Amino acid sequence: MNIQGKKATEQEPVVTVLTEEQIWELLEGTRFARLGTVGEDGYVHITPLNIVTDGVRIFFRTASGSKLTQLLMNEKVTVQFDRAEGSHAYSVNVFATARLLTETREIDYVGKLNLEPWLDTEKLEFVELTPQKMTGRRFRLG
Repeated sequence: MNIQGKKATEQEPVVTVLTEEQIWELLEGTRFARLGTVGEDGYVHITPLNIVTDGVRIFFRTASGSKLTQLLMNEKVTVQFDRAEGSHAYSVNVFATARLLTETREIDYVGKLNLEPWLDTEKLEFVELTPQKMTGRRFRLG
């Protein structure tokens, strides 16, 4: 079932669990998400970020700092995004492992995916997220 362009009907459930294929379809059109990492203080830290996917992995750029430090201390992260389109809203969580890209060929590959930051700040580090589990829901609005 295509997640785009479907008009909500009264017969449609209020909440629908998305398939992995539907989640990837949503991810392909997503450029802004939130990253959950665990800080040294033990709390979950939520950070906005720009993402891009190649259909198997998710990538983002970051500057050196607390987000990168947290990823290096604990590779387990969660990416969350949501959106509303027409008569539906979507919410997705991707539980993933993070890896700092260090090889030139890997960084060049991500560069070809048009990963562009929204803010004009220096983000020299490239991070790859490999999904381990994904959950998503579609909500009928109204």
